Amino acid sequence: MSYLALYRKHRPINFAALVGQDHVVRTLKNALTKNMVTHAYLFSGVRGTGKTSMAKLLAKALNCLDLVNGEPCNKCMNCLKINEGNFMDIIEIDAASNRGIDEIRDLREKIKFMPVEGKMKVYIIDEVHMLTGEAFNALLKTLEEPPGHIVFILATTEPHKIPLTILSRCQKFDFHKIPNDILIERLKYIAEDCNGKITEDALILIAKLAGGGLRDAISLLDQCLTSYEEEVTVEDVSQIAGIVEDEKIVELFQQLADKNVSQIMSLYEELKNGGKSIGQLLNDIIEGLRNILIIKTVPNPEQFIVAGTEMISDLKEVGDRFTKDQILNWIYKLSDVESRMKYSIHPDILLEVELLKGSTSNIAEVNEEKPVENKIEQKVENKVIKKTNKIDKELPTIKKEEVVVEEEHKGVKLDGEKLWHRFIIVLGEKNKSVEAYYKGAVGHVIMDNILTIYFDEKKSGFHKSRAELPENIELAENLLRYLAGRKIKLVIEFSEELEKNQDNNPDDKIAEIFGDNIKYINE
Repeated sequence: MSYLALYRKHRPINFAALVGQDHVVRTLKNALTKNMVTHAYLFSGVRGTGKTSMAKLLAKALNCLDLVNGEPCNKCMNCLKINEGNFMDIIEIDAASNRGIDEIRDLREKIKFMPVEGKMKVYIIDEVHMLTGEAFNALLKTLEEPPGHIVFILATTEPHKIPLTILSRCQKFDFHKIPNDILIERLKYIAEDCNGKITEDALILIAKLAGGGLRDAISLLDQCLTSYEEEVTVEDVSQIAGIVEDEKIVELFQQLADKNVSQIMSLYEELKNGGKSIGQLLNDIIEGLRNILIIKTVPNPEQFIVAGTEMISDLKEVGDRFTKDQILNWIYKLSDVESRMKYSIHPDILLEVELLKGSTSNIAEVNEEKPVENKIEQKVENKVIKKTNKIDKELPTIKKEEVVVEEEHKGVKLDGEKLWHRFIIVLGEKNKSVEAYYKGAVGHVIMDNILTIYFDEKKSGFHKSRAELPENIELAENLLRYLAGRKIKLVIEFSEELEKNQDNNPDDKIAEIFGDNIKYINE
């Protein structure tokens, strides 16, 4: 007999054996016990989390002749046939290769027939999101009014691709990633069952690589146990999976902290020439940095890091040589490298260059008094200041005594007429277009170091929209500060009151609103 893969050999034969999805098991067992099974289910989640296994268990339970508390008996004729894969009334369809409307039409014709061997006819459609739009439309009618002897179980890794019309007719269950501690326990049980020997750290690494998927974890365990006669170690798992051992990552961090260029290059060449994927190497480095950051930040890091006690201790030791901001900078820099790798024909050189930069100029050096975010903000701020100074230098020479300014800075009305007049003149010398926008104002008021200019909403909407552009406001406020000798804030508004009164008595009413601080620019 041919060898049976471990993930198939250890596929659950009852709900109790399906690990990590207790919320789904509980609901389905209650539905079976209370005879409240619906006609359509949708199982969604990442690969290897038990969707297909759960679908087969539900199909078996629906056809079991001696169901006990929602669990199939695995002893009756129907259960035995289902376990052997010889049951005619459970039909599995791969939507990836049967995705067209013709296949769904064929299915619609066949569901009219009653079950041949069991109590219910169950259709399991895997990767249902691969169906075409026309196929979904054809399936919709069947889901709306299915025959009483039919149950559909749809499985997908991408539920967002399924039409809402289909989703609304199914009971939806989300399959979670299986926690690492549960994965490790299950792997340990399987290894013991087949007389395999593997270290605890190797099991931890397999669980880490599986990413919450039990099938992937069992497949990797199967490969490791097949490849090595002796006890499987972390190094063996790393070799099989083509990844970098955590010890090498720690050594790399130590060399980066020492700025030892020759050792960094030597270690990098060793990792690269050892058949390791550059993308995987980069991922391992970033994950190592993430683990160091957690160790430096979280009180009980063991809960969030998949690593042995010794490795956590090593990460803590090397992490003490970096600040949190330095670790963050490394992560940001390497994440940027990861995105650029997709478009490079030499991804190994990109990573090599970044490591060299870190070992010479130390890209992670940051002023500890300012976090990374503040440093970025400071850079932007400095850029604005530099631009402001440039504008000031370009301003034509104007004697400040030409602009009448009160001695007190606040609470006293300035002579806005003269300030506004000089502002328009200088603005025209700097930028005629911007001058035209501000000359479109129909009035202005200056008080408490705030210059408010008003536009007619009906006639000057365009001028206002251009005048309040950030770059134009910045230019205007710089000019005003230069002319007035202090900071003047510019506020731009529509004047509904002005518009209302202009039609009746423009001279008297405008003067009533704005007092003496008015300049009729369009005169």
